[in-house]
Amino acid sequence: MMLNDTEFNLILDRYNRPWKGYRKVRKGPKKRISLHMESLDCRSVDEYLDKLAGNAAEEEELLSFLRITISRFFRDRQLWASLKDMVFPSLLQRTDTLDIWSAGCSCGEEVYSLCILHHLHFADSGSIKILATDANNTCLERGRKGIYQKSSLREVDAGIFSTYFSPSNKRNEYVIKPLFKNRIIWKQHDFFTAPPDKRFDLILLRNNLLTYHSPHIQAEALDRILRTLKPEGFLITGSHEKLPELSSNLIQTDFCSMVYQLVA
Repeated sequence: MMLNDTEFNLILDRYNRPWKGYRKVRKGPKKRISLHMESLDCRSVDEYLDKLAGNAAEEEELLSFLRITISRFFRDRQLWASLKDMVFPSLLQRTDTLDIWSAGCSCGEEVYSLCILHHLHFADSGSIKILATDANNTCLERGRKGIYQKSSLREVDAGIFSTYFSPSNKRNEYVIKPLFKNRIIWKQHDFFTAPPDKRFDLILLRNNLLTYHSPHIQAEALDRILRTLKPEGFLITGSHEKLPELSSNLIQTDFCSMVYQLVA
């Protein structure tokens, strides 16, 4: 039997997840959780939560169902225009090697979008190195393979598509060409552990932490993440995401609402 919204909300509340973030994408998590409840022979949410409290492996299984991995190439056109026209040129005035962290990279669509953008417009201006992290190992493995459904490529221009992608051996599936493989390090990491021991010029934090976690958890995790951002570096968020109140010198840029800069 499928969970109803009230029951799903009880689970979200237990794990400090906001209904607002899940409202439009709740169908998938509700289905997976309902099947998990059946497999554990739980007939109510209370029984299910009690059973999870005594079983760390099953609780981790639930948390995996609450991770949303929807993404696509060049999502939010305004952002990619701002990266091309403002962010990359600003950073490349100060360094010839950009260190970038995609935190919560899902299956790598935006990681490879960054690589394509740089290769098209800034290959002669400097190099990039990207750390791509996610809590979901399945997503990371898909990113390493670089194989994508046609639906995640719908915003890719025809010229870019023909240059950087090849058909796979499955229908409506495409493989990104291996040009960028040595620029990306894929690593498992969640928002609640110590951040990478490195400083970054650019951090992408899009459609994950700031959507699917409660404000106090956002603030704690974001504080750790921002410690890795270099002075004058940029933080990129999702189009509908808002930052919690912070004491840092992070300001929203006037050229794009999704782009913030850390003022020295």
